[in-house]
Amino acid sequence: MKMNPEVAEALNAQINAELQASYTYLSMAAYFDSVALPGFAAWFRSQSLEENEHAMRIYDFVVKREGRVVLEGNSKPKESYNTPETAIAAALEMEQGVTAQINALFALAKEHDDYSAQHMLNWFLDEQIEEEDVFATVLDKARAADGNRWFLLELDKELGAERPLPSPDDA
Repeated sequence: MKMNPEVAEALNAQINAELQASYTYLSMAAYFDSVALPGFAAWFRSQSLEENEHAMRIYDFVVKREGRVVLEGNSKPKESYNTPETAIAAALEMEQGVTAQINALFALAKEHDDYSAQHMLNWFLDEQIEEEDVFATVLDKARAADGNRWFLLELDKELGAERPLPSPDDA
């Protein structure tokens, strides 16, 4: 069954937003690598991969519903931050924006009685609760470090252990 054109357009916008988030998190990883915080970098690289998976989840849904996926270009993400805390705060703000986008997309699917889109989006509603909680927790820990390099390095170790990246040999 074909999707409502307005729902299809909104899903395409969300695919592109997820890809932009992936690109932004990869840029944040590069920032953390540049300030010698490899655990933060690995954690943000993992976040980047996760956002790409989110985009593909919606992509596959659109294709299965006989929709057309339309990719837009990514805008250049910010390259540098004043502190690790400001980078994490920016990431939390971005996740809060994604939550608002998913909520609006769900409301649109509901308005058009698109039950399968609502079902698919339920997963994203749950995911966003988790994402905001995780980023808020990391931000709280970064704020508690208060710029102290020792405490940031401890948090760096924690984040690096939490989300290790697969090695190239695993591919």
